[in-house]
Amino acid sequence: MKKHSWVLVVVLLLSTVFVSACGSAPATTTTAAAANTDPDTVTLAYQPSLGSTLLVIIRHQKTLEKQFPHTHIQWKVLNSGAAVREAVIANQADFGYLGVPPFLVGWANGLNWKVLSAVTASDAWLVARDAKFKTLKDFGPNDKIGVVAPDSLQAIILRKAAQKQLGDAHALDHNLVSIAPADAEQALLSGQIAANFASAPFQFREVAQGGHVLVHSYDVFGHVSSDEIAVPESFYNKYPVFAQKLHQDLVDAVTFEKTNTDQTADFLAHDQVGKADAAQFKIWLQQQQFNLTAVGFLDYANFMKQIGLITKVPASEKDLLLPTANS
Repeated sequence: MKKHSWVLVVVLLLSTVFVSACGSAPATTTTAAAANTDPDTVTLAYQPSLGSTLLVIIRHQKTLEKQFPHTHIQWKVLNSGAAVREAVIANQADFGYLGVPPFLVGWANGLNWKVLSAVTASDAWLVARDAKFKTLKDFGPNDKIGVVAPDSLQAIILRKAAQKQLGDAHALDHNLVSIAPADAEQALLSGQIAANFASAPFQFREVAQGGHVLVHSYDVFGHVSSDEIAVPESFYNKYPVFAQKLHQDLVDAVTFEKTNTDQTADFLAHDQVGKADAAQFKIWLQQQQFNLTAVGFLDYANFMKQIGLITKVPASEKDLLLPTANS
């Protein structure tokens, strides 16, 4: 019971917020006229990582501003998928880029949102610097492991790895510390934490500075989607033209990244100030995979239900996806 206490806290807090948010929302009916009306304001929230590259391209090219000149486009950069989810719940964001697990936590707790598009199927790494750490068996009770949030993609991958290596998905729960990726990188380099489970480009820099990889997400869940862009179904139903155009923009951004790597790297260098220059981002982009096809959502959901993080799973992956994500 004790080791599951954080799960209960997360679920109870989320349930309270969802009841408050959903209970105050008026019922809406979508007419053909309303469906074709451009929204006055749209806010898109994402996290600073290589996975957000497609949104960074769209942002810096002002693609949406050109397509919807009467819509005020706003962007939010947040540190975790949990923060992105909370922004959507609080009506502070309309679209959210986040990992699959925090999306599923929201869905399972009553947030009526769906996947507009998957974005990446990337390999996430658990990185340590001390040579004594070779497997998860080498972590003692005082060896801290950085994750961006308890329900983050990396935290779920770590639990699946712990189940395989240690026989208990919760064996390392007491080792986890929630910390922003940039702060976690510095904490790892200074020895304040024993390992960090982040995403690109943080994992690349940690290895370049003497770290070594203990866990690959590909070895745990396989080549499945790692993150996606989600939107409340009510927004999609009210503004389908905008949502569908954003999906097409993502498709176009994949092509742009492949054919305009220099420009993409420059966008990232300006968007994620202080992390690296354009030349370094260009190298990192060669290791990044963008895949807009949703794969493996049920794999995450079934495991998360098994370990008590969510209480239900969708009957089909299609229950989570908008028509754009199925195309």
